Amino acid sequence: MDDLLTTLRMFKVDYIDSPLMTTREEKDGSWISSQLMRAGFVGEEVQRLHLDSKYWVCSKQEFEDWIEWDWTNKKRYISEEYDCDNFAFSFKARCDRKIGINSVALVIDYSGGHAYNLVVFSDVAPELFEPQNDSWRKKGESKLYTLTSGYIIL
Repeated sequence: MDDLLTTLRMFKVDYIDSPLMTTREEKDGSWISSQLMRAGFVGEEVQRLHLDSKYWVCSKQEFEDWIEWDWTNKKRYISEEYDCDNFAFSFKARCDRKIGINSVALVIDYSGGHAYNLVVFSDVAPELFEPQNDSWRKKGESKLYTLTSGYIIL
């Protein structure tokens, strides 16, 4: 019975009580590109693959409120079944579906042998995000976040 109650509570939280993005702004693809270039995320060996021509961004503070609510990091890591790329895909999709923010990129970092996310904000420079443990990362801080070769899918 406890498992059922826990599942129902999670269902309510996931489908009813999601945060609202009050700072949501529309931006075009060239604005997104300039933000990524200025922050040093794209270059000769790191390419951006475009998915949309219009993007919705929010403030970093509101996005952090969303992270508090989101439960992607609670999923269990299973090597080659639900690993880094699955976490990153899931987090990107949940941001779009639940809060209408499509400015979360999937990063395929060949140089680091890892997948994670990159978030473009309305009020600060884009930042790398690790969906497995809800942490902000810096490019080059460790081997996993080298980002000298790969793709930013946004």
